[in-house]
Amino acid sequence: KNTLSAILMTLFLFISCNNSGKDGNSASTNPADESTKGPNLTEISKKITDSNAVVLAVKEVETLIASIDELADKAIGKKIQQNNGLGTENNHNGSLLAGVYAISTLITQKLSSLNSEELKEKIKEAKDCSEKFTKKLETGHAELGKEDATDDDAKKAVLKTNADKSKGAEELEKLFKSVESWQKQ
Repeated sequence: KNTLSAILMTLFLFISCNNSGKDGNSASTNPADESTKGPNLTEISKKITDSNAVVLAVKEVETLIASIDELADKAIGKKIQQNNGLGTENNHNGSLLAGVYAISTLITQKLSSLNSEELKEKIKEAKDCSEKFTKKLETGHAELGKEDATDDDAKKAVLKTNADKSKGAEELEKLFKSVESWQKQ
């Protein structure tokens, strides 16, 4: 949030500065007047816009990963009850896992579309983790891809705090940590 605010304030600062030369021609865009040429505001604005787009895309990926975590934590073995929130519905997690799978493929798509030289290696690492998580869910389709997927199998697939992470939770945890490391940049 603070990075985004700083970027937007910088952009506002450059836009609000009246950098007009004679006859309203901006000194920064008039190549004939090299002696008074200031910063190229068009270039700076483009860099800020590109940087802003990367920040928003990273936040979107973080939100998608957090949504999987929330679903795993609160929705495994649950159903909606009338007027009481969630109730117990053991061993019917197929739709939940299908939703997690859909989110995981969306995460991979978002990571594939990210284009940032500064984060190139980290994006590649996160994309690899995302693809491994999605693949792990796919290869476990016999247990995870049915309506009556057990609570135990669902936890092994998507609950990062579960002791047994053999059906995908280990890969999800690696994905989470790889994206979390971006915040330390």
